[in-house]
Amino acid sequence: MKTNYLLVLSTFILFSCNTTKVENIKSLDALIYQTYMFGIILAFIALVLAFIVSNIIKFQGGKNPRDHITRRVWFILIGILAPIVFFLYNALYTSSYIIKAPLLAKFSIANILATLAILVLYAVVGVLSMLIFRRSKWGSILGKSKN
Repeated sequence: MKTNYLLVLSTFILFSCNTTKVENIKSLDALIYQTYMFGIILAFIALVLAFIVSNIIKFQGGKNPRDHITRRVWFILIGILAPIVFFLYNALYTSSYIIKAPLLAKFSIANILATLAILVLYAVVGVLSMLIFRRSKWGSILGKSKN
């Protein structure tokens, strides 16, 4: 339960930093840098959340266990929801502080690239860590391992 509060609190603190108007290229570059950093942090928060969820789901016994499919569904859901929430936050909230249209266009491109970075980082680090921990619950997301 404390982990959920910590995740909510850290996400709120990270995303509530921008409260000033962006009127020049210098402040826009700082905002873009901040956006990329938040994207990387969010990707790792999503990976930690997926790891925790995968360890909560119990192993199933029997001839045809389906627990790895449940873990895979949760991994995919978290991997889809994290970039969508990040993109919508930046598109709806953060971009409202940008006054000039050319600056907004530059930020929109950076928002798309940061969202793609979240997807790629989540997928690559997630799959590589699953391959490293192949015999764990986290590694079982890739499917049944050969004994």
